[in-house]
This record gives sequence, C-alpha cells and structure tokens, in this order.
Amino acid sequence: MTSNQFPDIISKSVGKNRQPDFKRTLVSKQVFWNLFRAQYPEFQITEENQHIIFSIFRYFLQQQDFNEFGIIKNKPGLDKGLLVFGDYGVGKTTLFDAIHHIGRKILDQTRSTQLWFPKISTVNLLTRYYESQQNKNSNFKLEDYYRGKLYLDDVGKEDKAYNREEIIGKLLFERHRKKLKTFVTTNEKPSAIAKRYGHHIGDRLPEMFNIIKWEGKSWRE
Repeated sequence: MTSNQFPDIISKSVGKNRQPDFKRTLVSKQVFWNLFRAQYPEFQITEENQHIIFSIFRYFLQQQDFNEFGIIKNKPGLDKGLLVFGDYGVGKTTLFDAIHHIGRKILDQTRSTQLWFPKISTVNLLTRYYESQQNKNSNFKLEDYYRGKLYLDDVGKEDKAYNREEIIGKLLFERHRKKLKTFVTTNEKPSAIAKRYGHHIGDRLPEMFNIIKWEGKSWRE
C-alpha cells in the first residue's frame, strides 16, 4: 500500500472544510485487512482459530459486535484491555506483533493512534529494571509504564525481582488503578496469574480485561 492510499483509512467522514481528528476517526477494516495480508501473508487463519483472530481484529477496530462469536466469557467491553491465554505456539505473540507493526505504520502515515501501543516482554522489562538498579545513568523508570496503552508479552514467565518483588504485579495494579488499557499474552491461566500476583490482581482481571482462551496446535511443531 502506497502512502497516497492512506486517506482511505478513515472510515468516519469529516466536514468538507474541516480537518479530521485522527485520534477519533476509525481505521477502516478493509485497509487494516489489506495491510495485514500484505505484511503477514504467512499468518495462518484456520477454521480452528478464525473466531479468536477476527474477534481481536474487531476489538482493535472498535466494532461493537467484536464478541459476536462469544469467545469472551466475562463481560466484554471496548473500554477494557485484552488478556489472551492458552497453549504454546498458537500465534498469540505473532498476532499482537502484527497489530503493533500495522499500528505503527498507520500512526506514521495518518497520526491515528487507534492501533498503536508500545510493547515489551515481561522478561525484558525485568532485565531493564535490573540494569537500572545497577546503572545510575539509566533512563528506565517503571513509572513510565503507568501511562497510555501497553502490550505485555509472556506475563508470568518472568522471575521475581531479587526473588522477592513482583514487578509485573505492581505494574498491573497501577495500570488498573489508572484505568489504562493493557494487552496481555500469556501461557498461564487467569487462575495461575491470580495465584502468583495475589487476589488484588486476580479479582480485578475480569474488569480490567476481555479474557480470551486460545487453544490449538502449535505452529512450532
């Protein structure tokens, strides 16, 4: 897709003499799909996973019917984040990386932040936290992750900081308190996340996230 095609990305019309508010106008599903297929032709959408994938696409495209297939068992809401858990290798991280990449491309071309979110794995975040404790010149601050949207990959895979502090649990708690949208992929069940980080996190998972279980055959086999 060339840059001169990007005006078609806006699905909400604006007045003839007005400039569009790119933060409020919606990304067209056709443009998103074209970008996804052009950038990730190898991504396998099958009969087994299509309802999950299309529900996630609809969520990011802000469609009210995003849970048409009923894969979200807790109360769904576009004002919540996403917690996608399940088997290894089914494509959770790959899908969110794809949306992240497309979101960046759209942001660069149109200034629309609808599909844009920073991302970091919990293991990498903990590594950066350690480095900041040892290097006084480090610009890493955990508080920087207490704002805006954020995608956390591999939640539950990280160690405790210094074998005692649950940095990710603290981060999730603060983001919930500030009512920020968080996107999580994990191989851990919500019950395991609640057990690890405590009831003050576990009790808040259904109100913080649209919870999606993703099972299937691993691509890595």
